[in-house]
Amino acid sequence: MKDIPHPYDTALYSRLFLNCFQRQSLVMLAERGRPVHQLLFRGLVSTDEILRQAVREQRPKYGFESGIAGRDDLALIGVVKEEAAFDSYADARALLLDVVAQEGFAILVGDVFYWPHCPEYRTKHLVHTIVLTGYDSDTGVWHLVDDNPASLLCSYSYPEDVIAASFDNNELRRVRYFTTKDLDPAGARQGTGEAFAALLAEHRDSHALLTGVEDLISCRWIAPERVFALLHAAFSLHQGSRIALREYLRHASGDPVLDELLDRIVRGGADGMNHMLLAQVTGALDVRRTAEVCLALQQAEEELLSRLRSAMGVTATGPPERTTTTTGTEAETGGGR
Repeated sequence: MKDIPHPYDTALYSRLFLNCFQRQSLVMLAERGRPVHQLLFRGLVSTDEILRQAVREQRPKYGFESGIAGRDDLALIGVVKEEAAFDSYADARALLLDVVAQEGFAILVGDVFYWPHCPEYRTKHLVHTIVLTGYDSDTGVWHLVDDNPASLLCSYSYPEDVIAASFDNNELRRVRYFTTKDLDPAGARQGTGEAFAALLAEHRDSHALLTGVEDLISCRWIAPERVFALLHAAFSLHQGSRIALREYLRHASGDPVLDELLDRIVRGGADGMNHMLLAQVTGALDVRRTAEVCLALQQAEEELLSRLRSAMGVTATGPPERTTTTTGTEAETGGGR
């Protein structure tokens, strides 16, 4: 199975923070001229939320709820998010063909057990999403885009019966797609700017993840290897979220000081990830050095928040921040790895 790399910004649309469905959606919508960078203000998630979801609740990274690519935000850039459930691929087929013909792609929720490019092929059943980009009626082949084993988006082609099997034998038989309306660039900038200002006003962060990292590492109730894995996921989410926020602010603000601050935070998150990766391999961790990385991150985060509020004239209001959760199928990530 040959991987054919799909052209996209691999650093911005990575699996550090985005789950498979979010990443696939943003990449495809960006290709079609939608200003998806304006949605990346949702990268302003608190480290408290990362601590709650990734460490205390021990959710898998793809299950992290950030609000990225939510219906209301997508509507601001003229995109309508849709989802349809079916009993079988035969029932879903007409919609898939129609959406791909009209919009250029559709996202199918299936099972990695049936896709040869997936590491779990024929060994493990997991819910995952693929992007269907074209159907060849002469050969009965679907063209698609999905992660390769290195989590880079690549192009593949499979006979229709492979796609049908992955859909029919999956727990969640869904088709996700987007319809587009005329884009109002000025309205999109204003709408996303107002949404970001509201998010910034409600944002709270005790930075307990960063100040309490030594206590967490030394906790005798959790196996060290489990702590290392949880913190690796937490640092990944933190780094990826700030990459997303940096991209939003580069377009919305252009403030070089904010850009430098976020560069520093991104590097710090990468250092934290590397520490945890090494710890998982060797079984040992330099706790003092990790605490120093976290202290520097805390200071940069506090400076970032202060400068953002000052630049935007935003005053902190309301109760402590809690990530808005979604219900039903909206909350389903569609990614099982």
